[in-house]
Amino acid sequence: MRETGYYPKLFLVAAIYNWAVTTPFFFAHKAIFGWMGMEPINHPLMLRSFLALAFVYGIGYYWVSRDVRTNRDLVRMGVLGKLAVFVLFFVAWITGEIPLLMVFPGVGDLIFAILFIGFLRQR
Repeated sequence: MRETGYYPKLFLVAAIYNWAVTTPFFFAHKAIFGWMGMEPINHPLMLRSFLALAFVYGIGYYWVSRDVRTNRDLVRMGVLGKLAVFVLFFVAWITGEIPLLMVFPGVGDLIFAILFIGFLRQR
């Protein structure tokens, strides 16, 4: 039986967040970087690889939303991934590699990581 309540909704929102953040960058990274005053990436394979992986993490969060009693290891992996993204984005901003606006998706990941840790501690 599928559980209802806060945690299934949290993981569904996390899945949608990953998909909503990655999809525009995957298809329009040159335009988005230009809009932010950044140079487009000359070799976008690494960016697209990262975005594809983040999109797949969203599929994992969707699976967790369908059954929060299982898939705890996906949540643990999500915590690590989201913390890594936040740290990388924050450091890139501090060193001047990216504008502050680019840090906001990383802050979103930090918030989800904190919420995921709360889930892991209560279960």
